[in-house]
Amino acid sequence: MNECASIEEMVNVAFDNFLQGDCGELRDIAAFWSHSPKIIDNVNHDGVVQDKEQTLIQLRALRNHTVKFIEQFDPADFSKSFLAVTKIFSSLTSKQKDTRDRDDIELFRCLLIENGDQPSENPFQFFIYASMPLLPQLTPRDLACGSYALSLLSWSSSLKDGNVMLDAISSEVASRVNQFDSRSLSRILFDVAKSGQSQPQLFSVAGRYLCDLDATRFAPGEMANILFAFATAKESNPTIFENIADAVVAQYTSSTRLSWFKPADLSTIMWSFARAGELQTDQFQRKMHNALFAKLCRMHEVFRLDDMSDIIWAMSRSSSNQSILTKIATRINSDVQSLDFETSTSSLTRLVWTCCQSNVQIEGLFCQDSKFMTACLEKKEEYKDDELRKLYSFHLWQQELNCDGLPSALHDKCFEAQLLPSNLLSGYD
Repeated sequence: MNECASIEEMVNVAFDNFLQGDCGELRDIAAFWSHSPKIIDNVNHDGVVQDKEQTLIQLRALRNHTVKFIEQFDPADFSKSFLAVTKIFSSLTSKQKDTRDRDDIELFRCLLIENGDQPSENPFQFFIYASMPLLPQLTPRDLACGSYALSLLSWSSSLKDGNVMLDAISSEVASRVNQFDSRSLSRILFDVAKSGQSQPQLFSVAGRYLCDLDATRFAPGEMANILFAFATAKESNPTIFENIADAVVAQYTSSTRLSWFKPADLSTIMWSFARAGELQTDQFQRKMHNALFAKLCRMHEVFRLDDMSDIIWAMSRSSSNQSILTKIATRINSDVQSLDFETSTSSLTRLVWTCCQSNVQIEGLFCQDSKFMTACLEKKEEYKDDELRKLYSFHLWQQELNCDGLPSALHDKCFEAQLLPSNLLSGYD
């Protein structure tokens, strides 16, 4: 499958083996699902399908065959296929409208999405039903694939028993935690915490196990996931935070190892310490600030607006660093001009709301002629009502500081949202 250059070619290979009753047909079908997200997410791929009608028929046959024989899949193939199908679904629902012209994307939308943006029961629900008896046979990596798949589908109200499967995965992990490496365990802890499901037994067992491991051997993403999980789940474990802080300080002495930390890793670590209320040594805080400033100065390092929001919020809870805030403003004003930079209404709103709630004023970012404010204004027709209300609160906060506030056109939209009946009556509840 890895040698196939298109979805149509992959479908033909898998379907031919399926028709011939090849002994490796299930392995081929699993390979088809596993490789599909790479092609779907390849922005340089034209996605052309010569015979769309026939390819869709074959896709549906492969999907139905997967569901029919799902319990016969090898455990590793099962978990990889489950994760791949959910990755495809997640990718499809996040695609911008102008990318849906691709033939292969449209075919997968017909295959996996039936009503609006809700997933078809087939095959997601069947993966969940079939997973339960397989869990004891799954390796730590396979269990991590399962928890990640559930996190990609967790928002769907039509999916049944997702929490039951996640609870079963948590119990399975707790029963054999000493078999897990930090990569798989950090992934599962992150997904469980993100789900909002309370799993004190899992965090207790995993916490003791992680405290005995050498934190300097954790990858940066693993450190971030572990801290995020304990902070979000409100499971206190000062030793883990201390061990990872010491590991970060130790790795900072090596410029090579420091480069392994992505901006998202640094922002998540800072956010997690602030959320958990864990003490930070001066040395750790200084190293984090220095590393962050260095990343902000390197234009090839990719920061998201949500990363910036997490950093601002975390710094408001510990010690603010004006040089970093100034650099954040410069970086955002530069990045928002790039076509590749994500400027969704939710991310834009979250950043100004974070600053408003934390009382962190960033003059270079919030003046009306800034590139950031221009980006906010350009999205004025796309904001949801609750986002407009938050923007209006931000505007009032700016006025209290004798600052510009929102551009007039955006302010008018926010003011209209503030006058909706639900707002006018909220004071009488």
